[in-house]
Amino acid sequence: MKESVLKPRRNSVLLTWAAVLLGFSVFCGTARILLAAPQPTPARAKPSPTAVASPSPTPENLPLNVEKFSVKTASPLNPEVPFYVRIPAHYDSNVRARVLFRCPVYNGDGLRCVSGGGPFMTHADERGWFVIAPTFKQTGADTKERSKSYYYPETWSGNAVLEVLDLIAKKYPIATNGLLMQGMSGGAQFVHRFAIWAPERVAAVAVNSSSWFDDPNPKSAQVAWLITIGEADPSCENSVEFLDKLRANGAVPLYRSYIGMVHEGSSKVDELNVLFLKFYDEATRAKLAAHPMSAPYVPPTPEKSAWAQQFQTRATPTPASVAVPPPILANAMPLVGDMKDWKFYKNEPQALQRIDRDDLIYLPSVEIARMWAGKGAEEDGGQETGLNGAPY
Repeated sequence: MKESVLKPRRNSVLLTWAAVLLGFSVFCGTARILLAAPQPTPARAKPSPTAVASPSPTPENLPLNVEKFSVKTASPLNPEVPFYVRIPAHYDSNVRARVLFRCPVYNGDGLRCVSGGGPFMTHADERGWFVIAPTFKQTGADTKERSKSYYYPETWSGNAVLEVLDLIAKKYPIATNGLLMQGMSGGAQFVHRFAIWAPERVAAVAVNSSSWFDDPNPKSAQVAWLITIGEADPSCENSVEFLDKLRANGAVPLYRSYIGMVHEGSSKVDELNVLFLKFYDEATRAKLAAHPMSAPYVPPTPEKSAWAQQFQTRATPTPASVAVPPPILANAMPLVGDMKDWKFYKNEPQALQRIDRDDLIYLPSVEIARMWAGKGAEEDGGQETGLNGAPY
């Protein structure tokens, strides 16, 4: 009796397992067929025009108005330095064109310095400037090693710039002297030293947030200097010391610090940079055009400078007593500013007596003075009066 009851149950279990195995086999076969068959491609949503980003420029994808020139150097990290050259929208092949040299931040990409828009590129097209920027490399440990770092032009980086200028001049009508220069942070490290190293090649230089400086010399006076720094930058005092040393060597520098700014860029700084470089482009353009395209550049004859004597008590220049005069002498500047409150006045004896010597800044134009004072360059309501309130 027991055996007869168990046998049907055993058979029933066996039949159930057989059915399960058969079903699994059919499932696997169907899955293999489905996987082997070509799958339809899912429809992709068309991107919105505003969501399409243009690719960043690369050395293999240069903008139409940018060319690359390369120079070999003795630096192991810079065996061949690329220099990117932005061609202005309009230029005269029979006239020397101004060069704006922009040095990127520490180990920055030179291509980015000449690409896109912004105030520098707008003015470059308006004024026919060729914009040049290198891509230099170094290690963090080498930034104060004069024999290795690109911050120090006397070793290899300065000669690379001079060589590329000559190379570009064979194809385009650029002036290899009268450079306009600008650099921020690591870029400021290079451009301020280049202006000290080869001042006869530089018309004006904008030095933004440099952490430390080389000492200038009397020949540095022939360059127009703009120094900007954030008042919250740990290196702010270094910029003030450099300002004093420039004055002691006969220069008439423009200085501006910004409350709350640390070690960073700013649209206000860029606006002041552009106005400053634009002004000295115009002020020195006659010198640039005075040399025929085929004539080599001859530096100006040195002359003695009396302006330096006012500041020699705080910073003593190099033993040489000869300085090349600045592009515009202090007494020829129309305005003076007070660094204590960033107000400006007519350059007249009463203002000079009231403003402390250490806080005195000479301003070359009303447009620059308004921007320096924290107002828009075109904004009305600046302090365009003498200290007695009389308009000029």
